[in-house]
Amino acid sequence: MKKNHQKTHPNYLIIFLILVFSALLYFIFSSKDFVFKGHQNERQESAKKTKKEFKDAYSFFFNTDFIPNKKIIKVVAGDSLQKILLKEKISKEEVNKIYQKIKGIVDLTKIRQGQTITIVFRTKQNKPSISRITFQVDELSTAYIYYRDKVDDYEVRLNQKNLEKVNFLAKGVIVNSLFASAQKIDVDAEVIVEFARIFGFEIDFQRDIRKNDEFQIFYERFEDDEGENFKNGNILFAYLKNSGREIKLYQYKDSKNNIGYFTPDGKSIEKALMKTPINGARLSSGFGFRKHPILGYNKLHQGTDFAARRGTPVMASGSGTVERASWFGAYGKYVRIRHNSTYKTAYAHLSKFGRNIKAGKKVRQGQIIGYVGSTGRSTGPHLHYEVLVNNKRINSQRLKLPSGKKLSKNEMGNFNLEKQRIDQLAEISRTNK
Repeated sequence: MKKNHQKTHPNYLIIFLILVFSALLYFIFSSKDFVFKGHQNERQESAKKTKKEFKDAYSFFFNTDFIPNKKIIKVVAGDSLQKILLKEKISKEEVNKIYQKIKGIVDLTKIRQGQTITIVFRTKQNKPSISRITFQVDELSTAYIYYRDKVDDYEVRLNQKNLEKVNFLAKGVIVNSLFASAQKIDVDAEVIVEFARIFGFEIDFQRDIRKNDEFQIFYERFEDDEGENFKNGNILFAYLKNSGREIKLYQYKDSKNNIGYFTPDGKSIEKALMKTPINGARLSSGFGFRKHPILGYNKLHQGTDFAARRGTPVMASGSGTVERASWFGAYGKYVRIRHNSTYKTAYAHLSKFGRNIKAGKKVRQGQIIGYVGSTGRSTGPHLHYEVLVNNKRINSQRLKLPSGKKLSKNEMGNFNLEKQRIDQLAEISRTNK
């Protein structure tokens, strides 16, 4: 029995040692975790203390009531500067104070949806206040409203760009198109479009223009202080050499303040109707009998079709009164204009009408009255155009339109003086180039 007891004793000793070692390890790691957490807490407390000391130091050297906070706000429908400031928790008293300063200096009605207003805030006594407001009033003006600490009040400043009117002469030769050739010599798109509109009474730019035709555009440009073209003014002189034929046109304002373009002998380029009411289109079907593409039998086509991309603007061929602007059976969306007691024009298959185009509305020559579509009985996007003389449809391409008016003898004296002035300005521009 004694022998067996001696054999089992060492086993108890080993188990005891294992338990002691496990307890020791648990104590070590628990202590380490405690120490780590202690150090972590110490670091956090130290960071808080450092941050507080930095804030106290900043407050000593700088007034923390005026720490700026910039915000760019986009104006939405129905917004006003007052509404925007109140949304930003600016007090009514401060908003009223700002408005009193702005009154008579800045036209706040010019603030439009989509523009941005930059506000720099200052915080005083934990409440938002205004340090500076900046926004564009119009193309030329920027408004600055800012707080002046010394006088505890606001100051308003309106900065305006200084523009200089410069007469610019552009000369070129048409290679592929007027538009591409004019853009190569730094003529803006809006000027090219106006040039084409002026000649639209005489020239069809889709069919009449030939390679090596020459053009000149003498027009006003308004440049800023850095010499950049800010906007364009009037075309003073327009020249086109088309298939050997030269056309010179001068801008002239008559005694009734009507502005037009006249040949050197005082004849207006404007006629009762433009040759074509659409740009960038091809003649796809003329006036006369044809096999109808949908009905399948021969039928008299009493108009001219111009194939063009959907959405291409359609212009009024002449000034007049809209007789109809609505859906009209196979014509789809349809506009008819009465120009005088003799002439009417009609425009069919439109995708939509121009702005404010409806029966009874007055329209001017060249005004957009609709957009190319394929409504009604149509196989694809195109404009069906009709000219009616005494309510009878005629071939618009063979129509001999009345010539434009000629200036009276009384007007011719003033016109010749204006023509000489424009020629002298153009000569100066040629010399300076």
